[in-house]
Amino acid sequence: MSQIPRVSYIIEKIEPMVINFRIEDENITVRIFLIPIAVYSQDINNITPIVRVVMAVDTDKPRLGELCNPAKMVSHRAFIPSINEVNEGGTVIKVNEKKFLLKLKITNINVYTDLRDELGNPCVNISWILLTTAE
Repeated sequence: MSQIPRVSYIIEKIEPMVINFRIEDENITVRIFLIPIAVYSQDINNITPIVRVVMAVDTDKPRLGELCNPAKMVSHRAFIPSINEVNEGGTVIKVNEKKFLLKLKITNINVYTDLRDELGNPCVNISWILLTTAE
């Protein structure tokens, strides 16, 4: 069995996905950055990117609460927000002079308003899939 080779790449642009919604009395903005950490390819037209997703959450009404912890999410009530606005963003990478656009497709968002980060923003859990298209 042969191993798929890791190839070098250049990051040309990272534009975060921005999601805005309202839960109870607060407006929440989630920014999601898609950071490639490795790219594998056997031919010029097909790549397999490995990515890290970095998420930043902001609210207009920060407040204290129990600290975010994935283990606590099972015992707390999750809200599924109605999304007001989405800017899809995306990351463009170049592999062997060919450009590829990486985008996230959100499949689920859960917001835990009683769990908070150190800055008072609610905990947000997002499920996603990665879409890759050649430009």
